[in-house]
Amino acid sequence: MDGDGLGGGPARPEDGTPLATPVPARWPLGGLILVVIAAFAAAVIASLPVIVGLGVGRETAQQRSPADLLLLAGLSDGAMLLAIFGLGRPLLHLTMRDLGLLRPSGAALARAAQVAGLLWLVSIAVNAVQTRVLGANPQSLVVSLGAHSGPAAFAVDLVTSAAIAPFAEEILFRGLIFGGLAQRMPVALAAAISALLWALAHGVGVLLPIFVLGLGLAWVYWRTRSLWAAMLTHALVNAVSLTLLFALPKDLLAG
Repeated sequence: MDGDGLGGGPARPEDGTPLATPVPARWPLGGLILVVIAAFAAAVIASLPVIVGLGVGRETAQQRSPADLLLLAGLSDGAMLLAIFGLGRPLLHLTMRDLGLLRPSGAALARAAQVAGLLWLVSIAVNAVQTRVLGANPQSLVVSLGAHSGPAAFAVDLVTSAAIAPFAEEILFRGLIFGGLAQRMPVALAAAISALLWALAHGVGVLLPIFVLGLGLAWVYWRTRSLWAAMLTHALVNAVSLTLLFALPKDLLAG
């Protein structure tokens, strides 16, 4: 991270207008809470037909196929986005500009790509420390992805983890939650709270590395004013991790 940090700093030409708040107007707190709760609820409800109806919930993590994961992500994240935009418009007057979803600059995307490598390395180091102290407790999704092999599975998993997940999660956790919190409190605190919520959604077994990633993604969003930049950073981190899961020998990963 450079000296600007989450606390702000001098504007740069490639960054555009300084972002005193992430949105043009302060969102009503009650409306923000309702939209966030509705988004989580919609994601859970939409995934139930796959988990219960198709029996995915009875499978172990290793048994879940690439198609299972893609279907779960498509339904849950799709329902989450419908809730955000369906309720965000009447309750928050939410627009694409509010979320930083306008066309990004080349400088913003370049910064996002640069930060991705650093964030990946830092998260790996933090995960190694957490594993040494608390023992291995991998995320179930990572266990599922690690059991897959072959180019077809890799292509499907890449869509799931490096396209669908970054798009939906950045809109909810950085665009909506971090953006709404940053209207009411110091930016660093807003980043920490949104990162913690994102980490908890991934499971306590990966709490620290995901929390660190969340802080970095909030920084990318804040400095570039573009949610597309945060999505690109998120996607690159996930793509590198997925590539290593497929490329490294399974016995090495298990060890």
